Amino acid sequence: MLNQRAVISFTFDDFPHSAVSNGARILNKYNARGTFYVVGSYSGRVVDGVSQYSLEDLSTVVARGHEIGCHTFHHPRVSTLTASALRQEVYLNAKYVAGYFPNFVMRTFAYPYGDVSPSAARKLGRQFSGCRSSDPGLNVGRVDLAMLRSVRLYERLMNRQAVSEVIQETIDRNAWLIFYTHDVADEASNVGCTPSLFEHAVRAASMSGAAILPVCETIAAISSASLR
Repeated sequence: MLNQRAVISFTFDDFPHSAVSNGARILNKYNARGTFYVVGSYSGRVVDGVSQYSLEDLSTVVARGHEIGCHTFHHPRVSTLTASALRQEVYLNAKYVAGYFPNFVMRTFAYPYGDVSPSAARKLGRQFSGCRSSDPGLNVGRVDLAMLRSVRLYERLMNRQAVSEVIQETIDRNAWLIFYTHDVADEASNVGCTPSLFEHAVRAASMSGAAILPVCETIAAISSASLR
């Protein structure tokens, strides 16, 4: 990585309604923006007991300057897809978003379930400026943009101390930390966190001196060395 300043990105997969009503709200409070990975077929649905985003949520995210990223249209495991099926998943998701926001281009991708194959990573890596995996860790040194590492911001896995420690490590190593979660709710799912933990993470990131940027803007900044 070319940057000499630590970067922290907050990302949401799928994305549940609470990722907007609580997650985006908290980011806005700290003048920060995140990345919301959309699944077109999830709009207005309840999936695994969690209410997903509405069209109003999608509009809110775009209006407030957050990034919309691609998470496929049906949320399949990409390693199981043929090349043509993978292209169709990406195409349908792009068509869905463009139906409400003409000429909008999703520039980054997140692998559903964290599932990926070498061939899928190669194909998606050519199509998107960056692809976020669920491989744990920080992005530092030579980084594979098709397999960006991330840290789960899940209530069942992280507490405030752990969040603060990984943010401090990010600062110490001038690294890029990508947090990801799903819902941000008082009764968080197994793949979500509470508003309290999420706000602690955003507050700690804000106080750390790191740049807080969506994934697409981080890649652009690193490429231009503007984070020096």
